Amino acid sequence: VYNLTYGKSIADAWNGGAKFLAIVIVLFSGIWPYVKNIILVIVWYMPMTVKVQTSILLWLSRLSKYTLVDVFAVIGVIVGVQLQLNLGGLEVITRAEPRFGIIAFFLATLWEFIQIELIKVMHERKVFGGEVANSQIGGERLFFARLWIPVLMLLATIVLYIVGAMSEFIYIESSNGSGGMCLKSYNLVSIGNALVNELSLTGNISPGQTWFLYLVYVLLILAFPVLTHTMQIVFIIARSQSKTLKKLIKWASAISCFASVEVLLIGTFAVESKFEEFIKSIAGDENADLVDIKSGLG
Repeated sequence: VYNLTYGKSIADAWNGGAKFLAIVIVLFSGIWPYVKNIILVIVWYMPMTVKVQTSILLWLSRLSKYTLVDVFAVIGVIVGVQLQLNLGGLEVITRAEPRFGIIAFFLATLWEFIQIELIKVMHERKVFGGEVANSQIGGERLFFARLWIPVLMLLATIVLYIVGAMSEFIYIESSNGSGGMCLKSYNLVSIGNALVNELSLTGNISPGQTWFLYLVYVLLILAFPVLTHTMQIVFIIARSQSKTLKKLIKWASAISCFASVEVLLIGTFAVESKFEEFIKSIAGDENADLVDIKSGLG
């Protein structure tokens, strides 16, 4: 049994040659969460123009999700260590289980999301609310100088997302103990399903936490991007600035800040870049030379 804590994961990644992974974890999960809160305090108490306040809150909302790099790196490790290895002629099957630490980290990040969005909404109501702003809301059309530009951009985004979700995302190849190699290939959907496959859940002492992590993956990687694209289609078709549609636009903006495909890419790349060295560091010096494994991005 090998327990992987936040500090130990950084040390193992650094000592195992996966320095990029260690830097990513420290930067996005160790520094950025505190920097966000410091910036919020500065915006709340320090005098500055409305334009600067609005801009800072907007970018905090957009960049807040990068704190989740650690969560997706853990998901990558959980899926990645589902291995069939040959250690000195002995066939070994390895796997990983999440613990409450990563769940607590996600809940803390979720609260930061809510906190930033709440402050942003309070700021907008205070600065842009009132009778003047409400009087400008009517049934006017939302005009585009060239409608085909946002349509093409949206279509390109949807096509790229679908192709990316169905294409090979990452592969892991290891010795299967019989002279051959065991190849596991994952796409955006199957890497999530691997969290709750038979190997992951058999004998799992924390199935609830595993399913919770799977639900987080489905919402942030699959559901929220699809919902955002659907709402964007509604905006382009309706092109109305009614009160209802304006509320939908705000909700879509908030939901898009939770959609975390690019965060998954960063976390997965950080894990994969030195995956073999990382696994060998976990195996220990006495077993490192026996580990025959390689990985790559699709």
